[in-house]
Amino acid sequence: MNARGALVRLHRWAGLAMAAFLTLAGITGAVIAFQGELDPWLNPSLYRARGNGPALSPDALAARFAQQHPETTLSYLPFRVPPGMSVPAFVRPAVDPATGRAGTLDFDQAFLDPATGTVLGTRQWGACCFAPERLVPFLYRFHYTLAAGETGEVFMGIVAILWALDAFVGLTLTFPRGRPFLQKWRTSWIIKRPAAAQRRVLDLHRAGALWLWLLLLLMAISGVALALPDPVFRPLLGAVAPLTPTPFEQAAARPPPAPARVRIGFDRAIALAAAEADRRGWAARPGAVFDAAGAGAVIVYFFETPFDRGRGLGTPVVYLDDSTGEVLRVDGPGAGTPGDDVLRLQFPLHSGQVAGLPGRIVVALLGATTAMLSVTGVLIWWSKRRARLRATVARKAHLRGSCQPTT
Repeated sequence: MNARGALVRLHRWAGLAMAAFLTLAGITGAVIAFQGELDPWLNPSLYRARGNGPALSPDALAARFAQQHPETTLSYLPFRVPPGMSVPAFVRPAVDPATGRAGTLDFDQAFLDPATGTVLGTRQWGACCFAPERLVPFLYRFHYTLAAGETGEVFMGIVAILWALDAFVGLTLTFPRGRPFLQKWRTSWIIKRPAAAQRRVLDLHRAGALWLWLLLLLMAISGVALALPDPVFRPLLGAVAPLTPTPFEQAAARPPPAPARVRIGFDRAIALAAAEADRRGWAARPGAVFDAAGAGAVIVYFFETPFDRGRGLGTPVVYLDDSTGEVLRVDGPGAGTPGDDVLRLQFPLHSGQVAGLPGRIVVALLGATTAMLSVTGVLIWWSKRRARLRATVARKAHLRGSCQPTT
């Protein structure tokens, strides 16, 4: 078998192995590119604020929520929401002071009226399956884990690695065998019309992959970065560009926080983070706060709305000591290394938010194209397999006929 034949087989079997998963990932990715529009449309009772008046401060919202659900505590609060929209906060079980243990909850997301703090509804984010309040979060979780937790996330990361490598194999197979190279290669970029259905499928598979090859490769690479950041992407990137230790590594190096410490509130943390952003000349403003009590930190994120977290080089973030207010770490423009910028760019690229609405439209089209390429690849294999089977049957029939005794 020559080198081209080996590449053909490699592309065929890699494509067949990935086809079902890339089809599902492509379709779900196309849908969740518009999660900020779809989820509120499907669930107006959760997202539509009902109170009048100015929005409460994050500390006031947290206090109102604690009054209604003392068994929980707010862990993530996006406080910059468009007018008329509720606050989609995330919660975790409160720790019992007597036992030091957290309870259990049947929900992890609560929707708060920004003016009154009233809980408008709750849900378990990512729970199965297709009820309106579950659909978009479930599709989001399914997209990167196949709804199989960490095992599914690792599996999809492996699929993304195979996808990225196979992109180069597929590109090589489009190269013509003869010369002149460019003139002959030109036919690979064209969908011939008119043409038989089998030729049309082949042209669609080949030309579709060529025209969008670079964008599809970026989607595959960013998929690896998001699914397997620590075991794969960071080590590979770190081999060519310096990287700042992760927040988890930095937190592990600090002394464990005292359980009974006095902590700064959300409002104070946001004010300190905003001052740090002003000092650095950031145009972005704080948009959400995360209570990382286990690490002794409060994390402040900078973005416009809860669903718009990846413009430019990604969301700037300020990490603060939750008892002193000291700035522990800053991720954003002018902070970190070029390698850190590459890391932060992966979610904006994969979600399309790097370019706002036009970028999300492109990502949705790439998701549909990925599904199309997977389906057409299977159709090409099936058509060739049927042709081989027919040829085998005809050859055997011919041999049987030639072996018949003559009378």
